[in-house]
Amino acid sequence: MVKGDPKLILNPWWVTGITDGEGNFSVFVTQGVNKPKVNLTFKVDQKEDSAGILYDLLRFFKCGNVVLDSRGYKTYKVSNIADIFKYILPHFDKYSLITSKQLNYLAFKEIAILTKDKEYLNLQGLNNIIAISNSMNSRRSFLEKWTFLEQQKLNQIDPHWLQAFIDGEGSFQFGIATRLSRGRPYVATTPSLEIAQNTHDIKVLNWIKNFFGAGYLKPKFDVSNFQEVVSVRGVSRYILRDSSFIINFIDKYPMLTRKQEDYLKWKELVFLKDKRAFDTEDGRAMMESIKLSMNRGKYK
Repeated sequence: MVKGDPKLILNPWWVTGITDGEGNFSVFVTQGVNKPKVNLTFKVDQKEDSAGILYDLLRFFKCGNVVLDSRGYKTYKVSNIADIFKYILPHFDKYSLITSKQLNYLAFKEIAILTKDKEYLNLQGLNNIIAISNSMNSRRSFLEKWTFLEQQKLNQIDPHWLQAFIDGEGSFQFGIATRLSRGRPYVATTPSLEIAQNTHDIKVLNWIKNFFGAGYLKPKFDVSNFQEVVSVRGVSRYILRDSSFIINFIDKYPMLTRKQEDYLKWKELVFLKDKRAFDTEDGRAMMESIKLSMNRGKYK
């Protein structure tokens, strides 16, 4: 599916969800021959095997292009200021980002307006643009990102947003291990869906947990207490182990990237688990083989 699916009509919330997971808003100020130049770019990256969705985004926004970047990734990008105002800003104003990436979008939009008004041609305006751009993305503080989300209220996650966010940030895991119970060996199987985020966005994972009404956050701490949040490791995870919840959701809202292949293999493992295929040597070996082919294992 190199060029995506021409018949696919993306849900607007899916577009926001994949941007929350894989998108980026960037601004670079350079010095031209006679005057400064402000370069604004909205982009979404994917590896080659999932590049189809980038062409779907191209058809959705009706602007931009898909290019190969220096890392070997495919990138959908929009840099034309007219297209940004006509297509990109209206979308994200209506279907707002849910993660702390919304802060970067708001800064991006502010700079776009200043650029359109040619504020970069005067020193004060140029310094203002540079100051705003210097606070974006990795240069934005942990505290600012966490505080922003702590102040947000979200009644319900749209399932299409979650569909895309899992496509970007989720993984289907399946543990198989021999353990002992009262001195007797048995095979333990642990199917799960895991979604990882930098801990400053822990509230997003909590919203996802509330959406499913099941699962847990790891590590465990008070997500509303900044001192506890900042003291834990950089990445937190939402883990859902109820395979029926996972299957019911993904079957209704399938992955649009190569991750769908991982899901189908994961689902096959759940089926084999329920049939106790692991009780035989051949069945255990088959399950181990399927597991090894998941999560880009077949590409290693």
